[in-house]
Amino acid sequence: MALFPIIFVIRAVFCRILPAFLVMGLPLAAGEGAHPLKPFLWKIEGPGLQKPSYLFGTIHLSSPAMKDLHPAAEKAFTSADALFTEIPMDAKSQMELVPMMMRDDGKTLSQSIGETMSADLDAELKAIQPTLDSTPFQPMKTWAISMMLPMLKSQLKGEVALDFTLWNRATEADKATAGIETAASQTAIFQKFSEAENVRMLASALKQMKAARKSGEDLSAGLLTAYISGDEDKVTAEMNRLMEREEEPELSKRFLKLLLTDRNVTMAATIDEKLNAAPDRINFFAVGTGHLVGPDSIVALLSAKGYTITRIQD
Repeated sequence: MALFPIIFVIRAVFCRILPAFLVMGLPLAAGEGAHPLKPFLWKIEGPGLQKPSYLFGTIHLSSPAMKDLHPAAEKAFTSADALFTEIPMDAKSQMELVPMMMRDDGKTLSQSIGETMSADLDAELKAIQPTLDSTPFQPMKTWAISMMLPMLKSQLKGEVALDFTLWNRATEADKATAGIETAASQTAIFQKFSEAENVRMLASALKQMKAARKSGEDLSAGLLTAYISGDEDKVTAEMNRLMEREEEPELSKRFLKLLLTDRNVTMAATIDEKLNAAPDRINFFAVGTGHLVGPDSIVALLSAKGYTITRIQD
């Protein structure tokens, strides 16, 4: 999905600041090989293109139910000459993001969010991993914690998100690899909010996590189910449920505009440039599925540019 694109760097942050015992020796996700029922896959054709390219919707999570790509997505990926993900996923690019997530205001995380919220954060971290508290996260910016929390449980299990899997496979197959965006452009989104606003968004995230924990809900389960189904309406509904904060409607609206709508425009423009630069190359553009559904999606924007975009579901 496109819910938390900055999660790509969390593993790099772990290697930098988390105690080794939290991330070493944890088992990878187990399970029989499986794939989604329908892929979020679109073929791009149009004037000037000698070969088709593909848009593929990913999810920044892992699950045994999506261990493998759907056969149609596998066929498209295998045929591609180049893979483009939201940002580059090589180790060097990941590590370049780490300092962008570190505080530069002279405060620790707890000093910024206060004692009460620090206690709430510790409670949710311990619910994820009993040996974990906020100590290793004190140098990190408040927004980075908000983005990290929903994916932390999966990360600590050693699960590898689909985006990383595709990048690693493309590298091993000697395909060209690159990012559609830069690390700086992604982190710039969060710089548009004041620290007070970032603290409020963290408070909202913690409130949602606490409510889910007490009710026994797995916040990522609905998202995974929607993704595996291949149903665009279900994905949109689940994204809205997770992203819209009733107590912070204006902040949620601004955040969604910056995270999805505005980035869709810039990513569609970049994809257009890549297509025109090498019309005989088969490209596989892999981005969070949230960027590919809805009236303001990359699919809609590329269609408006004159491309023929066809969803492949079988």
